[in-house]
Amino acid sequence: MMLLAASCQSSRQKPAPPPPEPVKEVWKYPGEWTGGKKPITRMVINVDVQRAMLYNGGELVGWTYFASGIPSFPTPTGNFKILEKVKDKVSNLYGKGFDKNGKLVNSDFKQGRDLLPEGGHFEAAKMTYFMRLTGDGVGMHIGPIPKPGRRASHGCIRLPAKMAPILFEHTGVGTPVTITGNGPDYQTYLKQSAEKAKANAAKLAASKKKAEEAAASAAAATTLAPDDPNGPKGGVVTPPGTTPPLGAPPGTPASPPVEVKPAEPANPAPPANN
Repeated sequence: MMLLAASCQSSRQKPAPPPPEPVKEVWKYPGEWTGGKKPITRMVINVDVQRAMLYNGGELVGWTYFASGIPSFPTPTGNFKILEKVKDKVSNLYGKGFDKNGKLVNSDFKQGRDLLPEGGHFEAAKMTYFMRLTGDGVGMHIGPIPKPGRRASHGCIRLPAKMAPILFEHTGVGTPVTITGNGPDYQTYLKQSAEKAKANAAKLAASKKKAEEAAASAAAATTLAPDDPNGPKGGVVTPPGTTPPLGAPPGTPASPPVEVKPAEPANPAPPANN
């Protein structure tokens, strides 16, 4: 009897499996919305086929293509909830790197991994209609989907520009989101992220060291040794407009320039009559 009760309790704790994906002859990009003003009460996201099903209760009210993380930056799988909604968010990690002249030098710049050239600046990537799923930054937002049906992001779920506002409007904080398909569970994802952060820190430190060595080498190449024949004699620099005394030994301080006054007229002009 106790075994039966434990079995029933265990079965109640298991989350319900996601409903099967609808069968369609054509999945036309970017998706469709048929829910009118109905809210989205849950989403089922399949990273294998790169499509999200949008439900109101048991009714399918829409679907959309998306682009999840590439294999080296996978999107975690499991059960999540929308934790935060920010319409005009920008990334604090990814963006573009420019040099001091405004020239793009890195279109996939990441803070904590890449080094900006001296005088350069970072331009954060836009994450409009952001809906956060994890505390470390995975979420849904508008983003480029270069090849619908294929992964393309750094871990977030990029949404088409026409569908993202619909999802943002019809969902609330706390909306359940189930992510299925081939990808690490969230705990494995966190371990992988920690390893990448460590590797990124090492890469950044190596880049900084290389830049410092290059700067020191450039400074040394333009600095003359004290005994260099092209440098100052005896450590004494001759200021512009001055010359050492004629025949003076090397190192003799230069004499100051002689001020030349205009000559007085030989015959001063008589005073003018008033």
